[in-house]
Amino acid sequence: MDYSRLLQRALEIVTRYPFLILVGVLAALSGGIGGGGGGTNWRTNDQEMEQFRRQFPDFSQGQMPDVDLGPAAGIAMAVIPFLLCAALIIGIALWAVGTIARGGLVASVNDIENGVTSSFGAAWQAGMGRVRSLLGISLIPAIPGLILFVAGLSAFLAGGGMAMVFGGDVGAPFGVGALAIVGTLACIAVPFGLVLGLLRTFAERSCMLEGTGVVDSYRRGWDVLTTNLGSAAVLFVIQIVISIVIGLLLLLPGLIAAICFLLWPIMWLVNGAIAAYFSTLWTLAWRTWTLPAPSVSDGGIA
Repeated sequence: MDYSRLLQRALEIVTRYPFLILVGVLAALSGGIGGGGGGTNWRTNDQEMEQFRRQFPDFSQGQMPDVDLGPAAGIAMAVIPFLLCAALIIGIALWAVGTIARGGLVASVNDIENGVTSSFGAAWQAGMGRVRSLLGISLIPAIPGLILFVAGLSAFLAGGGMAMVFGGDVGAPFGVGALAIVGTLACIAVPFGLVLGLLRTFAERSCMLEGTGVVDSYRRGWDVLTTNLGSAAVLFVIQIVISIVIGLLLLLPGLIAAICFLLWPIMWLVNGAIAAYFSTLWTLAWRTWTLPAPSVSDGGIA
């Protein structure tokens, strides 16, 4: 594979067809979010701990605190669930729009390489035409993270409940054990999720370019990935290096944009251009790997 030619052609396409950047802005909305946490440990003597416990009611004896929260707390209890639901709905909507746009990028670049006229509307229609399969493909990489989140939340609630009912002597060991289980699950779920995330890139191209369903898209993507594992790994490393360089170059502008909302549209366009470029790069690579007789002609990669 001619990597330099591939990188150059991807840049030519994105700069020659600016609507891809706008589609890339939408595609960037479907990016994943990761998080982590930490803990703190300290020591104290039994007398100090006993004095500390006496400041709080003994839930193990059925004693409940008598606290007057006032009207503000009631309003907060009514507003917070509404805000959480609104944030969830908006998040799901942005994820769906981003997923559709990712499919549209793939279809548009393929049309451009085939000499077919494309546009923002055509890209959106192409993504909408495969929306159910695209959403299904996008959901699968999130399953390990969802399992880890549910396990962590369950362990946190169970540990807190045990501490409230039976006291810290029982709750603390239970929490440590639950944390160990969640940590073990994380060691399994995180690498598995990363592999599925990479495989998603191939599955989306199978879906958009070969019309396969969710399961068949992952099966086809796996076949193409394993058949071209060496060149795919090199391309992935190239993407990481480019991302690091771009990240360093945009570090200061990004900090400035974070405190000046007037610059946000510019940063959105920059992120859209980056998303469009990498999507184009992988679509060109997919064509090189899957077409019967890949060749370079008419300034493009077949």
